[in-house]
Amino acid sequence: MKLIVLLLFPVLLLIPQPSIAIREGTATAEVFIKHYAQSGDYGRFALWQEAAAECLTHISVPMSEIVYDYYKKYGYEKWAARAKKEVQEIQKQYSHYRTSAETAWQQSETLEDSLNAERENIAKFIATWLPRYPSRFYEFGIYPTFFKKQRELAEQKGDYVKVLHLEADAAEMCAAQYERIPIAYGLKRYEKFRDAYLRHAMHLRTLTAQNPITLPPEIDKGKRILGSLETQNIPSQKTRDTVIQIAKSDMRVQTALVGQNGVHAYPSFQGFVWIVSFSNHSSGNLATAIVDKKAVKVLDVYSQLLHRNLLRVPLQ
Repeated sequence: MKLIVLLLFPVLLLIPQPSIAIREGTATAEVFIKHYAQSGDYGRFALWQEAAAECLTHISVPMSEIVYDYYKKYGYEKWAARAKKEVQEIQKQYSHYRTSAETAWQQSETLEDSLNAERENIAKFIATWLPRYPSRFYEFGIYPTFFKKQRELAEQKGDYVKVLHLEADAAEMCAAQYERIPIAYGLKRYEKFRDAYLRHAMHLRTLTAQNPITLPPEIDKGKRILGSLETQNIPSQKTRDTVIQIAKSDMRVQTALVGQNGVHAYPSFQGFVWIVSFSNHSSGNLATAIVDKKAVKVLDVYSQLLHRNLLRVPLQ
């Protein structure tokens, strides 16, 4: 088993990694895929391959379709072609994860109780990721890369009606993401998020009839809607600091950070455990740790050094 586990590393490294732009949930699932590859647990390895595929199905596909439909509707052909290519890449990645899962299941000896426990973790993981994309709509993705730039061009021309329409389109797209991702999956309480963005879009469209010569103060309300609604409990800074300290105390992390300057730690809760990523501007990602805060324990660590040398580091 040990030799087989070691051989999995070069295979994983050769697999084309998904575009993080709209597949961050799938990219994060890769951390757990590597975790169970190292431990030789084919059953849970297969489950996380399936989880990565599920993130594509329930997050990436609807997001790509929403964007593609918008570009086609308004004649942005180059952008539409790019979105269509993204959908094709998602389909290829989906097939890869499903095929890898099927192969792993054939070698699995994982007990059913362990599999069921991991299924519960994966359900928490996916429920955590589903609302992240619409909730960060105005910070990442199509808003800063497309809507913001189109708005700047319209403002330079003094075309404030177009600015209003663009912001209304953006609000409607954010609402569509809530509708087709967390709501479609069955998560509760996100209807009010969808409805708030739809009301904002409708209000902006009514303002266009006034043919404004300046931008109304409501123009940027879409960026503030999320903060006005009840959201999930955000971990406190104290909790985040505690998780970072647990990760930093691990010898593998300390080894990966030796001689590195300007290192930043980015903790992120995944529904059942934390992932802490350490990076700096010169080297990028230096180490990634899976942290169980309740057990005050680092479950696993990945770094460029470990991958280069194909080392198998046992769990603590």
